[in-house]
Amino acid sequence: MLAFLYYPGIEVDDPSYSLGEDIDWCLARLGDVSDAERERMRALFERAITDPTATREELFTALAELDGVLIADHHE
Repeated sequence: MLAFLYYPGIEVDDPSYSLGEDIDWCLARLGDVSDAERERMRALFERAITDPTATREELFTALAELDGVLIADHHE
């Protein structure tokens, strides 16, 4: 949802907008994860909000791994 609302220059049009707050909102929904995973997800959320097409597969895989739904084989 946040990626649909974001566009380059939003900070100019809406000075109250904060990408950091959007990322924090996403991180709060992860629950109890390690600091390393939290930082990894922070970077993925930022990229997913600002350029969703480039990041969607990586973000989906990371979220599935966190949930234990998917154990990805990182050997391509």
